[in-house]
Amino acid sequence: MRNAILTLISISLGVPAAAQEAEVAPNTEEVSETDVTLLAGAKYASGNVNGQGYETVSLSTGISARSGRFSLATFIPYVVTTAPEELIVSNGGVLGTPLLSQPSTQSREVTREGIGDLILQGGYAFPIGSFDAFVAGHVKVPTASREKALGTGELDYGVSGQVSRRTGRTVPFASASYTVVGELEGFDVQNTVAGRVGSHFLLSNTSSVTASYSYEQSATANVEDHQSLGVGLDTSLSTRIRLGVDARAGLSSDAPDARLGLRIGIGF
Repeated sequence: MRNAILTLISISLGVPAAAQEAEVAPNTEEVSETDVTLLAGAKYASGNVNGQGYETVSLSTGISARSGRFSLATFIPYVVTTAPEELIVSNGGVLGTPLLSQPSTQSREVTREGIGDLILQGGYAFPIGSFDAFVAGHVKVPTASREKALGTGELDYGVSGQVSRRTGRTVPFASASYTVVGELEGFDVQNTVAGRVGSHFLLSNTSSVTASYSYEQSATANVEDHQSLGVGLDTSLSTRIRLGVDARAGLSSDAPDARLGLRIGIGF
């Protein structure tokens, strides 16, 4: 179920976060057993960009597998959003491009829904002295509708990494990611960097609380960079099932005012 811990956190925060907040107590020893986890999650986000409000709900499903130090994961969301029609809303903030804003005199609010972008990630965990490290590559496949403004319609890809060190029942961590954003017609976009620092606090052998600060560079000059504070709880419901909840509050004007997440992993 260590595999479930890693992927449950990643599904609630987006793919780069899988490297930013890897499992609470990483096990970097080589093992031959392969763990498979079925994933499900729900997220809610609301906020304002350039004075325009939006609300987004996404329901995700996916699967992950781990063998030794290697891991693979994929998931895809179904997105429902209410926002001005000129705003492009992606998968709740994946790949550092949570919202792109195109200057417009239009302000008509519309509700749209559909399949979001497919996310693929491959990662590798390893020790560095007394530290645990995790590196990953991730790809956003543009399966979301560009016409409905549920995605950019372009391929994004990037790399991310995390280092952590357990001290007693505390596991401080720091992480960073870099994403190459696909060129989007009508938008002046840039590649992005993101980072997170925080700590896991182990309540027991099966439960932990996480507190963190995150920074996400905006993919467009029309939207300010995002800063936020978050807290989450991860716990086992049984030997096969893990549950996680988390909440984030925005610190910058264009960051989502609130983000809430619920996720579950069923291991085999």
